[in-house]
Amino acid sequence: MRKITMLINGMLLLLSFASFAQKGGVEGRVLDGDFPLPGATVSIKGIQKSTTTDYDGNFTITNLPASNYEITVTYIGYETYTGQVTVEADKINKITAISLVPKTSELDEVVVSSSRRLSEAKALNIQKNSLSIVNVIAADGIGKLPDRNAAEAVQRIPGVSIERDQGEGRYVAVRGLPAEWSSTTMNGNRLPTAADEGASRATAFDFFPTEMIGYVQVAKALTPDIDSDALGGSVNFITKTAPSKFTVDATIGAGYNQKSDKGIYSASVLVGDKSKDGKFGYIMNIAQWNRNWASDNFEARRSGDEGVYRLELRDYVGVRKTTGFNGGFEFNPNQKNKLFAKLNYGKLLDEETHYKHRIRFDKFKEDSGTGRIELQNIRNDLNFEFYAGELGGKHVGNNGVLDWSVGHYSTEFFYGNIPDSQNNSYYTIFFNQDGVGFNPAYIEDRGNGPRAYWDTDGGYMSTGNMFDYLSDPNFKDSPDQMKFSTLELYKVGVKERDNIVAMINYEFDANDDLKLKFGGKFRDKDRRATFADEFYNWSGNGAAPTLADYSQYTINQPGRTDYLNELNTNIGNSFGPVLSEQGMNQFYYDHFGNGNLTLSEGSSEILANGGGLGRNFDVDETHASAYGMATYKINEKFTFLGGIRATNTHTKVSGYQFDVTDENPDGVVSKVTKTKNYLSILPMVHLKYAANENTNLRLAATRTFSRPDFGYLVPGGTYVSADNEYEGGNPDVNPTYSYNFDLMGEHYFGKLDVVSAGVFYKLITDPIFLDTRQGNINGHTGVEISQPLNGDNAWLFGAEFSGNKKFDFLPGFLSGFGVQANYTYTKSEMKIPGREGKTSLPRQGDHLVNAQLYYEKGGFNIRAAYNFKSKYITDHGTSGLSRDDVYYGDYSALDANVSLKVSKHITLFAEVNNLLNQKLEYYYGDPSRPKQVEYYGVRGQAGVKWSL
Repeated sequence: MRKITMLINGMLLLLSFASFAQKGGVEGRVLDGDFPLPGATVSIKGIQKSTTTDYDGNFTITNLPASNYEITVTYIGYETYTGQVTVEADKINKITAISLVPKTSELDEVVVSSSRRLSEAKALNIQKNSLSIVNVIAADGIGKLPDRNAAEAVQRIPGVSIERDQGEGRYVAVRGLPAEWSSTTMNGNRLPTAADEGASRATAFDFFPTEMIGYVQVAKALTPDIDSDALGGSVNFITKTAPSKFTVDATIGAGYNQKSDKGIYSASVLVGDKSKDGKFGYIMNIAQWNRNWASDNFEARRSGDEGVYRLELRDYVGVRKTTGFNGGFEFNPNQKNKLFAKLNYGKLLDEETHYKHRIRFDKFKEDSGTGRIELQNIRNDLNFEFYAGELGGKHVGNNGVLDWSVGHYSTEFFYGNIPDSQNNSYYTIFFNQDGVGFNPAYIEDRGNGPRAYWDTDGGYMSTGNMFDYLSDPNFKDSPDQMKFSTLELYKVGVKERDNIVAMINYEFDANDDLKLKFGGKFRDKDRRATFADEFYNWSGNGAAPTLADYSQYTINQPGRTDYLNELNTNIGNSFGPVLSEQGMNQFYYDHFGNGNLTLSEGSSEILANGGGLGRNFDVDETHASAYGMATYKINEKFTFLGGIRATNTHTKVSGYQFDVTDENPDGVVSKVTKTKNYLSILPMVHLKYAANENTNLRLAATRTFSRPDFGYLVPGGTYVSADNEYEGGNPDVNPTYSYNFDLMGEHYFGKLDVVSAGVFYKLITDPIFLDTRQGNINGHTGVEISQPLNGDNAWLFGAEFSGNKKFDFLPGFLSGFGVQANYTYTKSEMKIPGREGKTSLPRQGDHLVNAQLYYEKGGFNIRAAYNFKSKYITDHGTSGLSRDDVYYGDYSALDANVSLKVSKHITLFAEVNNLLNQKLEYYYGDPSRPKQVEYYGVRGQAGVKWSL
């Protein structure tokens, strides 16, 4: 921290010296009408002085001797602007906004009538003029596709994929690496990650609607002024800022979800303005998206090649509500200073009802040909909330620019008031029915108990006939035989706060060819995680109730008649009555807390019996970074950017130790606290070669890192002396580092067309894996220890190809067609100690494809967008055998959108998602061993957009 303070004081001293220099500067804004043009190149003719406009179209050039200059502005698809500017000593001269003109009348038509073309121009100019390897998409481009949350907005970018939850994008992964190995930020700040009940550092972005986003910038080769805890890359969501004039936008839509057979509704409003003198500006927008949803799912529970001992038939229905707010305020007291404030809020509420039928093959009795069905009635309100506030400023001196910001960010995951406010939980009521008829022809006992077998187990079952074992006429639910067995309260609460995030940067021109930049950043973070999985058994007088005892509260299961109809099965017809939401509430009120139910400590996962140790913890963490970088213009073709970032991480984690010994046979819980401190030195070098105005070649060599997931760092664990086994976390595990090498070329042609290609290689050191070994721990010897450890080095190689072309060279109607496509290939290798051979990195799929075919002319736009990601390993099996590795199967999605601008202010639109309705699939080893298969159905909506 002392080093950071010294650095900041030094930068402020440099700024004070700059004020005495007899030089000045110039600032201005580049627009197309009222629309800002980011990424425009602004040059001072005669001296090698140039810059690019920021996301609001603003630019500043400092360290100019007092004189008259000729200024030029270039932008892809626009005529070059040339003008005169006078620079006075000790003054930043503000020039009138520069308005660019499209190159042709045809382009002028499409820019006015189509926000996509304007968006594409913005994105291409930012990418073209960047010194590093980046991809950019703008808000108006996002709006041309049916992508409804921030995660889905980036899935069309080369090398970027998403992981889904209930058919919607959630996590963002870059270049074939796990989501937790990339960083996802908002306005340049990585956000807290308490987005679910896990303990990873991956940021879920399904809580933030796309209407809040101004730009998305994906940096694939980082520069020293970016947080560098990202092995794959950094995805930065930039929120919308104050427009240049009074603006009102409103959108309303309604639609239908085929699987739930219910509606979808969305609405958003944006209001913003800037005062005539440009000193004050604001923006406020709010969005709401409510959708009924449903999914059909089956999950097979198995152990190696011993067959399936339990099959779960899961039927989900629910309502998801996403709320977003973005507020931005700015104050420009004079030409040299700007102050701003940003407020953001996002919430995802998922009201879920879930019915699960568990088919227990392991309970099959050959003599009677019967087995067991278990029915679970489940309710929960899953909540995720995000808050953010940021204050900052930009101050222009004659020689340089100082910018700073201070922010606070908070995320929280929790369950709502179900079954009541004292027991917020994922609430489940279990019933069991024995004596159910199974078809014995499809069940075998090969010495491990009754099991169902798939093809690769040497059996004769497959996903084509997997429900045939239920064909016995006595396989059916009977409410009078469905006996209550257990009530479960699954409790999770995670809150993570970045209490303060403070940042300062100073950039100045050392001479006409050399620009220097220094800065520092500090983050104070805490995370609090609580967990308990409580099971309550019947202890009341008399027999446990049956489902028939609650017949006044039972209903036919929603969606039962078309359950898994994609597999041409009618299994849903065997589902009997289930408890309604009112019935689940009534059961709780009747029996909980009055002596009828008793906590089963042996079955529960609670601290008192050593359960959930890795999910009950407190983390306090600080990150302190300092960097320095130089940009040197070698000549008109070559530009060099190099520097170094140093980040110190201090982590304090408090968890629990549970010991079961002869002296303490019931176990003793004790609190354990550990600390870890490490310094990450991260050099970075970039070289850009501009062969000509439209062709760039970029080379980058960087070092980045990834902090261990919170769950890996938890101290303590559970030791059972009778088994001499220990399972726990490892606070001594080291961060994972990567040496990254990138080579990327691009060529711009036509009006707004581009092709690019490149290769990249990552050498990854200290990847983390879950290990089981013999060793000594906590004074015990010869213990079988299971905990995370750092493994051997790994590598990843990849290649990217991308292009987009509008066929405007064709005559008449055909000139409206166009195509955008990209393909990414990745290959990886890692060695897990104790496992024969080598395997791939988790979540690395070999192939990633995105393609869009569109037609756009006048005010009409229609497009189809296809997305594909090949299979990848999600979890490496602990047995060391590839058959036990869990894979996420090949996945394809096809979405479509159509819009028509009927007047200057009104646009009609319609969109549809998941047209292919391909299954989401997890499997063990190969697809003949399914672990989870899920279908979501098609959804869509139509609406109207109004703009003032």
